[in-house]
Amino acid sequence: MADAARTTRRSSGASGERGVVNNPLPPKRRGVLSNGASGTHAALDPDPSMSGVLGAVRTDEPIVDPDLELIEAWKNGSAAALETLFQKSQGRIYGLCLRMLGRPEVAADVAQDAFLRMYEGLPRFDGRARFSTWSVRVTLNCVYSHLRREKLRKHAPLPESESGFAPRSREPKPSHCIEHDDLYRGVVAGLGMLDLQARAILVLRDLQGLDYGDIAEVIGTPIGTVKSRLFRARAALREALEQMGYGSG
Repeated sequence: MADAARTTRRSSGASGERGVVNNPLPPKRRGVLSNGASGTHAALDPDPSMSGVLGAVRTDEPIVDPDLELIEAWKNGSAAALETLFQKSQGRIYGLCLRMLGRPEVAADVAQDAFLRMYEGLPRFDGRARFSTWSVRVTLNCVYSHLRREKLRKHAPLPESESGFAPRSREPKPSHCIEHDDLYRGVVAGLGMLDLQARAILVLRDLQGLDYGDIAEVIGTPIGTVKSRLFRARAALREALEQMGYGSG
């Protein structure tokens, strides 16, 4: 059986993250990747503390999922299909964790936990939501579970050098680039000042690039509610930036 748990390199993907990502499963569980023969894992339930934030994924229309073929191949015995599915997802999942949590080592641990929970839930995955949307919802549940455990639910820090944004170059820059970097630092700090619901919507829409429909599925609200929450989240970020001296005058 192909080693579906080997260390891989993350592709740049939608998240824009580059570098090495470890096996998506914690060390003690790396040997469990198979064709899903063990179907006795507990159902993947949403974090109860996230009531009203991560709701049930609603599917009023048929879903077209490009990953469904890989999932079905894995259920039929192909370990390589699962490896491909998880490799495709690594950059996006790690990037989401990094931008929500701010610390690379913590983000890597939570991303591994998210992949483990995806693996446990895949035997019951029935295609009522796209895998990409479902995996984001699972990941956010893991992020919130971590923050609850760490008692950082309201304001998890986002260190500027570890925020998931592109690293700053040490080369001399023209003044307009310096101004851009200064704004970048402000955005990082501003995100850290937002409540988690506002931060999540901003990250999903403005950094991860999800469309309104996908975000609605992830958080379980109508598209109109997503748009209004995003409007308020952007306003809160703008206010935070103004408090720090950005955008005034």
